[in-house]
Amino acid sequence: MFRHQEDKLGWGRSKTSKAYKALKKLVVYYQVPPCTRLDAIVISNMLDTSITPVREALIQLETEEYIESSLGNGYYTQKLDAKKLADHFDFIKMVLTHMLRENLYEHSKFVKLPSWDDYCSVSEFLQLFCERIAGATNNSRTTDRVHESILRTRYVRWLDLQRPERLTCIRDDMSEVMELLDRRDKNGTIANLDRQFSAIINTLPDLVLEGNDRAAKTKESWLETLLSNWAES
Repeated sequence: MFRHQEDKLGWGRSKTSKAYKALKKLVVYYQVPPCTRLDAIVISNMLDTSITPVREALIQLETEEYIESSLGNGYYTQKLDAKKLADHFDFIKMVLTHMLRENLYEHSKFVKLPSWDDYCSVSEFLQLFCERIAGATNNSRTTDRVHESILRTRYVRWLDLQRPERLTCIRDDMSEVMELLDRRDKNGTIANLDRQFSAIINTLPDLVLEGNDRAAKTKESWLETLLSNWAES
């Protein structure tokens, strides 16, 4: 899910790696209220580990801008931000559009449509679709940036899929995209994707309100959720 960022940092299977993955999952999926102070002592006590790996993980997450710091007052979670999310969707669309214009043929047979009754399956399909096209750039910096943008928009995409009318639109649009790709209809594919990205960007204000509201309701449960994430890391 996180492209083994902790391995790139040389953490391997260390406790810092576990803390990083557990905390990152917490903030990526908004399993903690916005503007919550992430107290390294409280967290380390909850995870029954020393404070050092927790502090190192928080520093890295702040460096990656998943959380923010307040001078002399520690680290805090962030609210969903419609402008930042729109920028990530625009970046993904820009890369996909460029690659489809340059190299459509290679993308005609590469992913299968998901079970539309399974939100997780649909979410994974949409991520794989974007990453497969971006991967054709053979540019690791571009593919990593696309992956990061997908990760940072994952939660609102999941919220979007919960809406029956939006799920129906996405199902119909992606079914059409696959047919267009099979026909190697470059312009039709690009027009379809432009329509899809515009639709979710236009929906972002409502999704942000819903997402922040849902996250606010995790005030009493987020530490237990973090402990569960730690066990899975």
